[in-house]
Amino acid sequence: MKLHVFDSCPFCVRVKTIIGLKKIDCEISPMILGQCPESLNGKLERLSVPVLEQKQQVGKGTVMVESLDIIRYLDQQDEPMFTSYEISEALNNLLKRLYPISAQLLYPRMLQLNLPELSTPAALSLFVESRKEVLGQPIEVALQKTEEYIPKLKYLMEELESLIDINALILGERPLNIDDIAAFSELRNYTMIAELEMSDAMMSFVNFIASCSSISLYPPISH
Repeated sequence: MKLHVFDSCPFCVRVKTIIGLKKIDCEISPMILGQCPESLNGKLERLSVPVLEQKQQVGKGTVMVESLDIIRYLDQQDEPMFTSYEISEALNNLLKRLYPISAQLLYPRMLQLNLPELSTPAALSLFVESRKEVLGQPIEVALQKTEEYIPKLKYLMEELESLIDINALILGERPLNIDDIAAFSELRNYTMIAELEMSDAMMSFVNFIASCSSISLYPPISH
């Protein structure tokens, strides 16, 4: 199996976290923005990540998209870790509210991280131009407004923390669930924001899952 990913994509991190937690034998293959790997040519309706590619025999194979479908498939190959693969409505709604704010802080910093998905001049140019449309302003302007966005992000993070029973998880009083994986995959990106101070509990949550799954965190980048 081969998983095609962008390093900074939370949906990819969801799947990579499961692979790490369960120690699944799966190659992680970084994609470059705007480039389709040769092995996926003609197999996708649209170019998106993550993509799980399985080779059944020479010249033939299957692909699977949508992170939660991939997680369900991988988890059920042996003793399942999860009883549900649906993210709660409360968390889903909160993630949607977080995105417009977190994007303003994350996209400018991604340019400074030597991400595999941005490893060519063409990919960098495509990213900068496309993010300008998403952000509603040039990416460098968003970076300059860091102090404006930090309080808004922290406010929503307090709401996120209230949704997660962190102490019970870390103390082993409850198992990991799919909401934990989705929340971690979002918060992992936040570690690149130098100006953002996470609560001790939230940082413990991030470090706990990162350690269990061998997912690396980002170095902090300031404006």
